[in-house]
Amino acid sequence: MIANYHTHTHRCNHAVGREEEYVQEALKAGLQILGWADHTPYIFPDGYYSHFRMRPAQLPGYIQTIQELRSKYPIEMPIGLETEYYPKHFPRLIEFLRDFPIDYLILGQHFIGNEYDAPYSGLVTDDRETVRQYCRQSMEAMNTGLFTYFAHPDLIHYNGDRKFYMDALRPVCAEAKSCGIPLEINLLGIREGRHYPNRSFWEVAAEADCDVILGCDAHSPQGLNDPKAEKEGLALAKEFGLTVLEKADLRSIHR
Repeated sequence: MIANYHTHTHRCNHAVGREEEYVQEALKAGLQILGWADHTPYIFPDGYYSHFRMRPAQLPGYIQTIQELRSKYPIEMPIGLETEYYPKHFPRLIEFLRDFPIDYLILGQHFIGNEYDAPYSGLVTDDRETVRQYCRQSMEAMNTGLFTYFAHPDLIHYNGDRKFYMDALRPVCAEAKSCGIPLEINLLGIREGRHYPNRSFWEVAAEADCDVILGCDAHSPQGLNDPKAEKEGLALAKEFGLTVLEKADLRSIHR
């Protein structure tokens, strides 16, 4: 890998290490681009706030820290955010983010609905409507034109009929191909033996001839330097004949 666009910080409350430690580990790993994509702040009503993301007041500090590191280390560091698409609140979020020098967004659809009214997408389910809703929201998100790529697109954890799962995800992969949005093979999922990468999903992605990108999804500095997980991710892509992009074409939200 020469580029990773999926790096978190302590502000999400479930990552460890100082930002400078991540940069130093990225350089050891031979990365030329270290993209930061911590969990976005979100503007929710009625005082609700999720525990796994930074708060809006933390965004300036996030940006300042990365900008300071840019001047210190010989590595590109675009500033991004990992963002859910919540139909009710997404427009207000984008309006808020456009006041900041954000270089890109990656889509991470951790919840369907608007988060507070739906379950986590990674919970085991046999409910077909949950899968359909995940697919609908993912496609709506890609059609905004604001996302650079789709992180762990196989996060939805359906344990029912394989044919239904593959049929439901086919339009998602087709939409990604149509929108020119790469799909991420998530190395955190490989490192931790999670339910993703899901082989059935990648079979469908191959049918649609989707481009893919490897994402470290680093929640610690060591997550940026894992040759074993990288090798497994590349082997998965090769098995299904998927094209792995070395770099992403960043999509700006400032338009």
